[in-house]
Amino acid sequence: MSSAQSQPASSQQQQKEVRKPPFANWPTIKILTPPQGQFSLQKDEWCVTYCSQSVTGRIHGKEPYCRSLCVRKVFPHEVKNILAFKRHKALDSNGKAIYPLPAEGQAANLPRMLGGRPPEDPEDSNYKHRAPEPPKSWDEGLYLWTGKGRLAAHEKMDSMSMDFERQRRVAAMREKRREVWQDYENTIRQQKSNDASTQDRIWVPNIPPRPLPDTSSKAILVSLPPDFPSLFERINKLLAPSFKVLNITYDSFKSGEQKAFARRVWDMAWTKEPFQLASKSFAHAYERWKDKDEAADEEDDKKNSS
Repeated sequence: MSSAQSQPASSQQQQKEVRKPPFANWPTIKILTPPQGQFSLQKDEWCVTYCSQSVTGRIHGKEPYCRSLCVRKVFPHEVKNILAFKRHKALDSNGKAIYPLPAEGQAANLPRMLGGRPPEDPEDSNYKHRAPEPPKSWDEGLYLWTGKGRLAAHEKMDSMSMDFERQRRVAAMREKRREVWQDYENTIRQQKSNDASTQDRIWVPNIPPRPLPDTSSKAILVSLPPDFPSLFERINKLLAPSFKVLNITYDSFKSGEQKAFARRVWDMAWTKEPFQLASKSFAHAYERWKDKDEAADEEDDKKNSS
């Protein structure tokens, strides 16, 4: 019993002998570093969706009137390999990952005021020598997305749970689904045109699933600030004819054609040709005026006689 009682006493003495660090009992300030990169809790996208419906729209089963607005912040680890996050494979020469923007963010689907590309005109010579532009890809910074309709808002909400790689795979899957459906429709149309009299015996392939509706035409995705077209580009296009005329005039002065023309005019002024030309012009004008006067007198005589 004495040994059992002595053990707890010795342990208590050891606990009393443990020294605490200086100022251990004083109030202190703790600095906590939040997780970074893929484990960060920081928000990267904010969305607002507004929908309304009318009485007649509800009766006739029409889609509600919806408008959506989203702001997305792309962090460095999402588009490039950093020390704590190295998962990107397709990199360009600058070390940036190539993840193409959705269809609503490409230049072909954007308005001109937001950096869009004008429709190609076969009669415009500038398009023949212009190299095809590479598709736009995600970059670090802020992006603004706006869309119309319930389906556009639904697809946007679905994309908020995907990273760029998964969004790329989903877009490729949807495009493949559209191509399969288009091939199916072309096959059915070709069979009907080949034998319209035996439509009951048309061979129908396996019906593929219908493609999802394309909402890219009802949405816009731009970086902030947007890539506004250069003002000088429009001014240069407007003044291009004037520049061309000035260049022709400058070339004619440089080659001496204007000087030769002025000398010919000066030499011609001292001959009889200018006087003859002026006299012929006045004589012709006088004859026209005289004929017009005679015709007016004849009309007056007819009115008076009647």
